[in-house]
Amino acid sequence: MTDVTTAASASALDTAALAELREGFRGEVIEPGSPPYDEARIVYNAMFDRRPAIILKPAGTADVIRAVGLARLSGLPLAVRSGGHSLAGFSSSDGGIVIDMRGMKGIRVDPRNRTVRAQAGLNWGEFDRETQAFGLATTGGRVTTTGISGFTLSSGSGWLERKLGLAADTLISVDVVTADGAVVTATEDDNADLFWGLRGGGGNFGVVTEMEFRLAPIGPLVHGGIFLFDPAKSAEVVKTWRDISENATDGLGWGVASVTAPPEPFVPEQWHFKRMIGVLGMVSGASDEEAEAIVAPLKALGPVVPIWQQMPYTAFQGIIDAANPYGRRNYWRLHNLGDANESLIDTFVDRASAIPSPFTAFILTRQGGAIEAVGENDSALSGRSAPFQIHLNAAWEGDADTENIEWVKDTSEALESHVIPGSPLNFYTEIGDAEVADTYGQKLQRLQDLKAKYDPTNLFKLNQNIAPAAS
Repeated sequence: MTDVTTAASASALDTAALAELREGFRGEVIEPGSPPYDEARIVYNAMFDRRPAIILKPAGTADVIRAVGLARLSGLPLAVRSGGHSLAGFSSSDGGIVIDMRGMKGIRVDPRNRTVRAQAGLNWGEFDRETQAFGLATTGGRVTTTGISGFTLSSGSGWLERKLGLAADTLISVDVVTADGAVVTATEDDNADLFWGLRGGGGNFGVVTEMEFRLAPIGPLVHGGIFLFDPAKSAEVVKTWRDISENATDGLGWGVASVTAPPEPFVPEQWHFKRMIGVLGMVSGASDEEAEAIVAPLKALGPVVPIWQQMPYTAFQGIIDAANPYGRRNYWRLHNLGDANESLIDTFVDRASAIPSPFTAFILTRQGGAIEAVGENDSALSGRSAPFQIHLNAAWEGDADTENIEWVKDTSEALESHVIPGSPLNFYTEIGDAEVADTYGQKLQRLQDLKAKYDPTNLFKLNQNIAPAAS
């Protein structure tokens, strides 16, 4: 497949402007041909192999201001990177400028007030390690190498979302460097319009340097694990998972998925590398008896792998890291679902049987709880009332683009009658005007007005882009 993002034509980076930037820049300036360049430009999705004109790694907010100024004056395309997990390749730019936030990893936990201030270069593994030192957490990414900033701004879906809300819902304040180089702090009381837009509007309004989150007592131990079943039991497993989910505690975060069994000691050898139906998840704040009661109906179905036990929260957070390495090709979509009825389950089972790659995960998750407790218009995030989501996470190695992308598109078409609007865009590899309109609906005009206020020239366009309203 060709690059799904159109690369902007760029003029050469002005040497005088770059020399001026270097004079006051405390972080790293990484240019093509320098030893760190090839490693620094690698992103999660191998469909995007981009070569920026320069990579700037700020050491602080002043460096970010300088980097934004260089991008504004040069006219080169600007990308902002934290973890590099942007499925659509927005973490880098051919011939452009990349502001790589990974040099800013400061974090300070306030255990008394249960809050944390975290700089935008952290990933969720680093974030959780610090907050768990105090037995605290917020909703974080299901893959710990995901950067905290892009994840949070575009929704923030994780195992704790039903209990605590999406990551964006737990924000207290956000510090942003806007297109004109101003530093703005957005909260519910100050710059409230920007605060509204940042929670779901992605990186459209500036470079986030620091975020403050509310924390909750979670861990250090939770109950969690994985059940793997013969795929012949797929329909029965999905129905059981759905029925358990219907009245479950909000502390239960989990999904049911078609996955390939890993060649690990806990999997019987005859199932290694074979596609199975699995249930993966965790429950926080439950006693041993309560946790066992939740999964008893699943155990009654006779799983091949029945792992359900107490484990550190940080260990569970990293449980699918190995299945999501950097360097594979990925083409993803996510849909909000209005139901998980028999027709949906039949479609799920049928499309699972057609998956072409062993690395693809096809996942149903239960929403609700704290997600829908927030008003639909209280942030830019939409689709809060959706009871389920379905993830079409096609991943493969080699050049088999066509068959894997077609599986995603054909599966989306097969699911169409069950899909409802408002899906978060950070789970899409290909994003066009239709996807943006579907996600934001009637909020799009408000977001376009906000974009015109903070980024009227659309400097920050390598993202799930919202075009500024016409003046």
